[in-house]
Amino acid sequence: MRKHIAVVGGGKLAELIHPGVTLVNLTVSDVIGDPLDYITDPTVADTSSLMDARRTLDRYSLWESIPNSVAVFLREGGAAPETPKQLHRDRHHDVLLLGAAAACEGAARRGAQLGLQPMILSTRFEGESQELGNAFAAIAVEVARANRPVRPPALLIGGGETIVRLNGRAAGAGGPNQEFAVAAAISLDGIQDLVIAGLDSDGTDGPTDIAGAMVDGRTVNRARSASICANFSRTTTRARH
Repeated sequence: MRKHIAVVGGGKLAELIHPGVTLVNLTVSDVIGDPLDYITDPTVADTSSLMDARRTLDRYSLWESIPNSVAVFLREGGAAPETPKQLHRDRHHDVLLLGAAAACEGAARRGAQLGLQPMILSTRFEGESQELGNAFAAIAVEVARANRPVRPPALLIGGGETIVRLNGRAAGAGGPNQEFAVAAAISLDGIQDLVIAGLDSDGTDGPTDIAGAMVDGRTVNRARSASICANFSRTTTRARH
C-alpha cells in the first residue's frame, strides 16, 4: 500500500531520475528470496499493483483505520497512478551484493573455524517467533542428548522473517528475535550447556536499540530472581527486554 501513496515509492524515484542519468542499485538483502522491490523499493520496478493495495486493505479491514485522504486516493482509480513496472534497461542496473542467506553462510564458516559442527537448518523460516524458538530449543536438546541431526559441539543456524502476534494486551518493548529467545529460554529451563541467540541483521530488534537476545538454561531462573516476569510458563511468553 505504501508504494502506491508515497511520492518516491514503488520505483517512482527511479522514474524521476531517468532518462538522463544511469542508475546503479548496490543492494544488501535481508528479505527471504531477495525481492528487489521489497528491499530497495524506490529505485526498482514494482511488482505490485493498485489492486493489490486495495485487496490488502479489504483483507484486513483497514479502510476505516487509514486517513480518509489516503482511502479516497486509493479508491478512485484515476486519482492514484500505477507504479512503474518497467524501467530503462540501458540506464538501470541492479547489483545484489549480498543475499539474505549470506549471514547464515558466514556464521557457518566462522563456526567451523572455531571447531564447531555447523548446520544451516533453513534460511527461509517464517511464522510465529515463539513457535520457532520452541522448535530450535527442541532441536538443540536432540543434538545434546541423541547426537542428531548433528554431533556436538554443534552450531545450528537459521534465518528468515518471523512475526510476533499482538493481542492488544501486550506490554513493554521487544521484537521477533527477543520473542524467539524468550520462548527458547523457557524450553531450555534447567538444561545445561546449550545457548540460543536471536539476532536481527539490521542491528535493531523491533522498536528497540538492541539486536536481539542470547539465552541458556539458566535464563528463566535469573529472570525469576530479578522479578522480570512473574508468569513464566511453557505456553506464554512476553518479551520485556
